[in-house]
Amino acid sequence: MLRTSRACPPRHLAPEAAADGHVVTRWLIIGGGAAGCVVASRLSEDPSNDVTVLEAGPDHGPDHAAADVGLFLDDPARWHDDVRVVRRSGGVPEHYWQGRGLGGSSLLNGPVVVPEPADHDIEHLMPIEPPSVIGEVGRAVMAAVPEARPVMLSRQDGRRVSAADAYLTPVQDRPNLTVVCDSPAAGLILDGRAVIGAVTEAGVEHLADRVVACAGAIRTPALLLASGIDTPGVGQGLQDHPAFAITLELAPEAIDSTVPNIVVTIDRPDTQLLVLNHLPAAPQFGSLIGALMAPTSIGRVTVEPVTGSPLVELNELDTEADIERLTDLAAEALDLVAHPAIRSVAPRAFVDDRGTPAESLVGDRERIRAWLLAHLTGYHHVAGSCRRGVVTDEWGAVDGYSGLFVGDASLFDGVPAINPYLSVITLAERLAARWSDSPPT
Repeated sequence: MLRTSRACPPRHLAPEAAADGHVVTRWLIIGGGAAGCVVASRLSEDPSNDVTVLEAGPDHGPDHAAADVGLFLDDPARWHDDVRVVRRSGGVPEHYWQGRGLGGSSLLNGPVVVPEPADHDIEHLMPIEPPSVIGEVGRAVMAAVPEARPVMLSRQDGRRVSAADAYLTPVQDRPNLTVVCDSPAAGLILDGRAVIGAVTEAGVEHLADRVVACAGAIRTPALLLASGIDTPGVGQGLQDHPAFAITLELAPEAIDSTVPNIVVTIDRPDTQLLVLNHLPAAPQFGSLIGALMAPTSIGRVTVEPVTGSPLVELNELDTEADIERLTDLAAEALDLVAHPAIRSVAPRAFVDDRGTPAESLVGDRERIRAWLLAHLTGYHHVAGSCRRGVVTDEWGAVDGYSGLFVGDASLFDGVPAINPYLSVITLAERLAARWSDSPPT
């Protein structure tokens, strides 16, 4: 397990020297999620880099995937409990799923892998394989919709491979790589407009020549704002994939909690229908989830003035165009759950937790629209809150400060129009390669 630590270096800015006299560059990676795992692994390939990772959660170790069937939303050890978001203006704050521990959200996501259109060689990044079993619900949807396809999953021999498994575990013995778990960063340490490290909630200082914020599109801007970083645009531009869910009550013969829960999608331009064979901790139910993959609505992250806790306003369906496109998709999904192939495995479908039948909305666009606005959910794919060209340069260096970089989904120009797990991995690979080949100043 990667549960290692060490005493902090003395508080000074002079570069360290290796035994052979070469200058050592100290890198501090804040966040051990997907991006942080990649950046730490790649930078520590160079022995002249001394790399420390600060992760707020624990190291779940190599056995965490033993019973993996997909989403791990029923395991509270894997997710943060302190993230709340407001989906629409005037709404009530609600819990937002984000992974906690080495690997970040790759500990609890699908884990669906979709390559960027230009990427053809993705197997070198992490183990990827199709689902071993499609499941009754997945097969029914594929029979009903010719375009439905099995997904690709970040797995090996049927078991989840998290970002920590793929990138950190194989290199855990490198002498220039230190991973400090259960150490949330409370703030950055500044010397004028130079960022020289970070301090944890326990008051421990970690100094560095270069600090890379990889805490995700909510926590990265919150950390910057709470630390007094005044670069215009920090926290602005946040997006998620707005979504809805239709619950399927499964026939007894269709209930099987041992198959992967996410195995099939229906992908259309700018939309996706995601098929769940069963829900976490509720195998008697499946689901059809529809999402708008290219939203135009934009939210933001700010911080509570006293505590520095993130305040997240997603502003989903803030534009009429988004409402109309998601209403179209919802109408299609409602028709789909009435298809004979799907009815054979899921005789009943509901649109809320009160048991309102899905067929009560069919054919009534105004009722569908009202239902969406009242029961909106999301894919938990936040991105775009520290955008390149606005907050940073092309390679993640924060404008107006030296020694500070962003290396996660905050950099995207909005949420990618695909399931973004592999997009985050690819981004972090490219940034780390650039930083290694042309060290930033």
